[in-house]
Amino acid sequence: MPAAPSRRPLGGRISESTIREVRDRADIVEIVSETVPLTRAGANFRGLCPFHREKTPSFFVHPTRQAFKCFGCGEGGSVFHFLMKARNLSFADSVEELADRYGVAVRYEGGTPGIKPREDLFTILRLASGTYRDLLRSPAGKPGRDFLRRRAVTPEAEQEFSLGWAGHGGELLAAITRGGIDPARAEAAGLLLPSGGGFRDRFRGRLLFPIADARGRVCGFGGRAVDDAVPKYLNSPESELYRKSSLLYGLHQALPSIRNEGRVVVVEGYMDLIGLWQKGIRSVVATCGTALTESHARTLKRLSGNVILFYDGDVAGKMATVRSGGPLYAAGVSPKVLFPPKGMDPDDWAKVTPPEEIARRIAGAVPLMEYIERGASRKYDLGTISGKLSYVQLMEKYLRWIGEPAERELYAQRVAATAGLPVETIRRQIGEQGAAAPPAGNPPAAAKDPLPEESHLLQLLAADPTLAVAAMRDGVAPMLSGEDAREAVFRLASLAERTPSADAAALLSETLPEGVRSRLSAEIVRSDVSPEEAQRRYPGALRELRIRQAQREIDDLQERMRVAADEDERAPLFSRVLAAKTEKERLESERRSR
Repeated sequence: MPAAPSRRPLGGRISESTIREVRDRADIVEIVSETVPLTRAGANFRGLCPFHREKTPSFFVHPTRQAFKCFGCGEGGSVFHFLMKARNLSFADSVEELADRYGVAVRYEGGTPGIKPREDLFTILRLASGTYRDLLRSPAGKPGRDFLRRRAVTPEAEQEFSLGWAGHGGELLAAITRGGIDPARAEAAGLLLPSGGGFRDRFRGRLLFPIADARGRVCGFGGRAVDDAVPKYLNSPESELYRKSSLLYGLHQALPSIRNEGRVVVVEGYMDLIGLWQKGIRSVVATCGTALTESHARTLKRLSGNVILFYDGDVAGKMATVRSGGPLYAAGVSPKVLFPPKGMDPDDWAKVTPPEEIARRIAGAVPLMEYIERGASRKYDLGTISGKLSYVQLMEKYLRWIGEPAERELYAQRVAATAGLPVETIRRQIGEQGAAAPPAGNPPAAAKDPLPEESHLLQLLAADPTLAVAAMRDGVAPMLSGEDAREAVFRLASLAERTPSADAAALLSETLPEGVRSRLSAEIVRSDVSPEEAQRRYPGALRELRIRQAQREIDDLQERMRVAADEDERAPLFSRVLAAKTEKERLESERRSR
């Protein structure tokens, strides 16, 4: 009989005290240095941003305030957010990983007493993986074993990837019940489905591929039908642990080879990966039934700059290959490609190809942009004006993907030569390169910041959040130019009222709108003053902001006077202009007397 759903709470969240303790103990310079080589730059450290392609460093880390900011792409935040972005972790994952590293006991609140919400999900998924693996070896798993034999999967590969079998008899639910596990938690892990007031197994009659994170923890499963059942593939649902847009199948097994070989091969299917693995290609990963995403691309960039796409050789596979170029180029990767012969997928081809030939073909993969250009030049009749125009227009779209100036220029020259046009024409069509990163040294002034008074004031509030309480009292928020800046002041004031001794960087560990996080992290990294110095400078910064506000009011009133219909409408505006000018002059006189 199906087990009844539990009414116990299904989890909690990491306590604020744990987050504070982990943040205080963590060394952001140490963490970031494992991904980005850093050098000292004044009070900060500087390096090439791992989140976008650049040649001059615009990525800064503030060691005291435990914050990072890239002034090129805008990414910024706390040590937790760096790990989230660089490693594709959730916030809870990043806290737990750092807690393990720095010896902090993780405490949870708002959930079932004694249960660590994420840890128990991993435990349940590990139990499920073992149950499925045992079932594959049992009499019930014969359909799965027969399929693996037909596909020439070796016992070594079966063991390496912990392949399993989901039967039709509710075996997993029985194992969960025997283990005293709350079935509702197994449902949260994507393993069970509600059924008739109880639960039933989600996966039935399928070969199962456990999908793990980079640490080898099972996060979900991919299930493949071995007969004509539909759908052919059934994956775990999206959950707290299973995020198919971030996970790469086989990554845990591939990591040592990726590091040793300096490359990563990306395929689309589980069987493609296993087929190549059996032929000695161990630096291979697969997307989990989805197109390659920006999150995948960032992970691949972190692993290796040498990414090789090896998809099916049919039209759909080639289209998917080209589409994958977008997120990869955006992440700063110039991918290479190869395809199996027409009508074959990588697994089929690997079965009939000697390992030496497979290795040779992978080593000879061609740049994706070269493949795209060759295809475009064959697609159109370049002996006609219309053909040349179509070729150039198609290539313009792809050339804009390229962030590396030299690579972009070389392909622009190739396209120009093929179309018989001056290269300047192609350069104009694809637009100028983005602005160069700021020169080495301290963090640059805010991008597009015509309001230095505003930036300076926010830096002082970041140095001493208690000043934000005074700023709210002094009416600073309405004088700020954007909603992100106003919200940043409000958040800093709230933080100071809750915890007067808190550092501004503590805010970066909270849930914030992205624009607020970006603005705060920028001002925190730029701020190089002590709380005492910030207190001393605050009155002057407030005065400068009020001078700017008075000038804005004068400009606005004068414009309204210009378009006023008659003298009766202009007279009160004129009086207000005089009052604003008087206030501005008073403030400027005060500035001069200091």
